[in-house]
Amino acid sequence: MATHRNKNMERPRLALIVSAAIAVSILVFSARPDRQRIQYSLNGARVGTRSAFRSPTCPSKENANPRMMMKNLWTMPSQSLLARKGLVRVHSTAEDVTSKSILLQAHELASGTESNKRRTLSSLTNDELDGQVVLVRADLNVPLAPLHDEVLLDQRLKDIVPTIKYLTQKGAKVLLIGHIERLMEDGPKPVSLAPVAAKLSEILNEVVTFVSESVGPKVHTVANTMGKGTVALLENVRLGDPSRDENNDEGLAKELASVADLFVMDDFADAHLELASTVGVANQMEVAVAGLLVEKEFTYLEEKMNNPQRPFAAVIGGAKLSDKFEIINRLLDKVDGIFIGGGVANTFVKARGMQTGDSLVEDDMLNHARRLELKARNKGIKLLLPDDFLYADSYSLKSLTSSLPYNDLGEKGRVPAGWMCLDHGDLTVLNIVTQFKTARTFFWNGPIGAEELDSFAYSSHSVAALASALGASNKTSIVGGRDTVAAVDRSDMRDGISHVSTGGASFYDLIEGKILPGLSCLNPPDEVAVDIPQLTGDAPLFNVDEMD
Repeated sequence: MATHRNKNMERPRLALIVSAAIAVSILVFSARPDRQRIQYSLNGARVGTRSAFRSPTCPSKENANPRMMMKNLWTMPSQSLLARKGLVRVHSTAEDVTSKSILLQAHELASGTESNKRRTLSSLTNDELDGQVVLVRADLNVPLAPLHDEVLLDQRLKDIVPTIKYLTQKGAKVLLIGHIERLMEDGPKPVSLAPVAAKLSEILNEVVTFVSESVGPKVHTVANTMGKGTVALLENVRLGDPSRDENNDEGLAKELASVADLFVMDDFADAHLELASTVGVANQMEVAVAGLLVEKEFTYLEEKMNNPQRPFAAVIGGAKLSDKFEIINRLLDKVDGIFIGGGVANTFVKARGMQTGDSLVEDDMLNHARRLELKARNKGIKLLLPDDFLYADSYSLKSLTSSLPYNDLGEKGRVPAGWMCLDHGDLTVLNIVTQFKTARTFFWNGPIGAEELDSFAYSSHSVAALASALGASNKTSIVGGRDTVAAVDRSDMRDGISHVSTGGASFYDLIEGKILPGLSCLNPPDEVAVDIPQLTGDAPLFNVDEMD
């Protein structure tokens, strides 16, 4: 029976008794996964599998004993989900499935050979850069202190340093452009980039000249007098009249382009938009290429995702299935195993018959959840849901909490009315790590709990630790989405992760196979080879009659 407890009481660490055997381990009196124990696990520790594939030697709920369970888990052979195939039983009724054939709808693929792949900065010769004025569009929209005089978080600035240093080492004269906004009561308002210039000077350990306008005589003077290998930052392109940049004003684009010899697009975060400072400038320049950051984003989010080293595992969280349906649908064409958690999982488990109390659930997406499970089953892909839930009586740090072991209570288990699922516990973390620790490509998007509250950050920080440990073990780990990246940074697990995407909407668009205006406007590569699968009309992906 579930028991209530105060948030300050340590929740039972059943799986963490064997934390040295799994890639995510939390000390009994610590809320942070232990990186050394994770590394130990990835080097060959042996653990048990999830309860759905329970060994006869693994104790049931009735006779479970932590010490005996620890002994059994230490001696049971490791059986990674990714090392074997199997079927997932799906809860469905005649009322749920009204047609014998269920077709998952997907966006039409781009016709022809249209692609986001573009010519990159690294393809330019030294002679093409030496002494040239290079206009670089960068993501400079960093958080500022209340008085707008100090940068609070500088990771986005650190992300563009490789491109800046590459250019200066080649003898280029670098002009940085971008925008920064502060959220006011009446919406976002542009503010000065002067504090960003000061912070960049500190990061680069060299002077970054700040120009108090983005277009005009001062900009031309600076561009004409700059020395090789120097850097200047122009004022916010949206200061004054933001609509000119946002609406891709041709006049602004021409003014920005007039001071430079070539253009480098290194702002992946805004690549999904048609801006004067991105698309507009690129259309005015003979040479317009992708910067090192954008090149890295493309390499990981398209090339490594579409041609992954296998096994390929994914963890998808977040609040709403409606926001993640297309990503999950596309991942099911690529991965060997996928875990669904967080608020998205609430819709899946309700579709299976579980009562979810006051948890966030999208009732209009229940059949979509069933369809995704059916697609996974049809393709022989393991789609995992949480093994346990941490639920609370309110969304707050002072809430009472209780745990619900999902598999032990069965699919007809319930979260009490007035309570809501806000995190997952040890059983879920153990299962994720056990099944995915052998992955050679690992993708994570979406916190799998209310990570912004410390009381419900456990499972998300554990996944961050897994991603870090896999990357540190020469596997490919990819993390994306603003909330997910924030969770990584709060867990202090960025080190080791192969790639942390800088995009928000552009990240989702690229994963979903869309063409990004901020990339497609750049010079095409010398050779483009794109293999675009053809849709086969209305042929169903699977037939319900074939289900056992």
